[in-house]
Amino acid sequence: MTQEHIDLRCLKGRSAFFIIHGIGEQNPFETVDYSAQNFIKYFEEQNLPVLAEHLVAKRRRANGYIWTESFVRFTSKDPEQDWLIDIHEYYWANQTSHQIGMSEILQWTEQTLTGTINFYNTEENKPLLNEILENQDVNNVFKFRLRWLTIFLRLFHIIYPVLRLLLWLILFLLSPFLSGRFLQSAWTLSKTLVTPPLVNLIGDVAVYNTTDVKSPYERVREQILTESLTLLKAIVRDKEANYDQVIMAGHSLGSCIAYDTLNLLCIEASLSKNKGQNLFLDKIKGLVTFGSPLDKIAFFCKEKAQKQQYIRSSILEHLNSFRVKPQVARQNLYFTKCPVDCKLDHVQWVNYYHLQDPISGHLDYYENVDNVLMKYDTRWGIEGHMGYWTDPNFYEDIAKRFLYAASKHGVNQELGQHIELQQGLKQ
Repeated sequence: MTQEHIDLRCLKGRSAFFIIHGIGEQNPFETVDYSAQNFIKYFEEQNLPVLAEHLVAKRRRANGYIWTESFVRFTSKDPEQDWLIDIHEYYWANQTSHQIGMSEILQWTEQTLTGTINFYNTEENKPLLNEILENQDVNNVFKFRLRWLTIFLRLFHIIYPVLRLLLWLILFLLSPFLSGRFLQSAWTLSKTLVTPPLVNLIGDVAVYNTTDVKSPYERVREQILTESLTLLKAIVRDKEANYDQVIMAGHSLGSCIAYDTLNLLCIEASLSKNKGQNLFLDKIKGLVTFGSPLDKIAFFCKEKAQKQQYIRSSILEHLNSFRVKPQVARQNLYFTKCPVDCKLDHVQWVNYYHLQDPISGHLDYYENVDNVLMKYDTRWGIEGHMGYWTDPNFYEDIAKRFLYAASKHGVNQELGQHIELQQGLKQ
């Protein structure tokens, strides 16, 4: 084993991860806990001794309210190594919790399924449908799992009022004997117990991806994006941390929030007199999406104009144009120049997906995306969707892409010795 075959690298600069969680009953700091613990495991496996500490910073919300952000910082135990890695989270679950009712969830789901059917029935998308039907594995998912989801939701819509009424009656009669978390309104508790987690997960997606600007949920979506962009800019502009690079990372629906945040940042930069130079856009180096439904949202849930509405269609495309493939946009003789001059072409976008994750997929709607197929052992469904958080290969790949600098002088001898030892064991 020669020295030139060993990839000698050392951790570099001052990096920040801006992580956005996905759907579900999330709690504050769970995202930080997941990612920080697994980064520590990765560093230990690489024989990189690190210090982890909890830090706080004063932040200001979009409305001017001052709050305290907690984040985790990694530094080296070796005083000669001057680098740091901060992990920030954007917590938004409290803004969508209990915001939408059962009938509205089902209505949104029906609209989405109708949009899916209409999408594949259009003449230009017939080849996509034929490709799906020719692939037996994908065909089974497409025909049966989608069908069963539809049947489940429609049946649940029918039996939900009956189940809730019966459960309320039982809880009301037993109320003198209840204790702990059951000691609350029988009607409220009946909703919690009778509603399956799947419906709550769909509720988050339905609230955030509403396409009706007249809907009250449009304000929730706008608030989520406004606060996400405000926190991102605060981190990028943090003079004390003075980051060399900021990497946005979003899981599941969080990847949509991350994408929409960068898209909104492109619009804002286009409106500034100096085209975004004062926004420190060059510090945003990466976008990591995992378990992402971005393609599905773009195909089936995004607001679309009718064929004859070519002006409205162009406006909608321009306002959602970050990294969208040019061939996806409708062609017309007018409005060929987009007023949104994106300044984030340098951002490295990596998308991680798994074949057992029903929400994620290879992103084809967008350009300049490095799609990485993960292969951790898992079952189809929620387990496959959550597996990224604990997969060592996931953190290793992110570290290789964003955290290391080439070391011509063999600065990181411990890492070099570790790699040489591992390669020797494999031989």
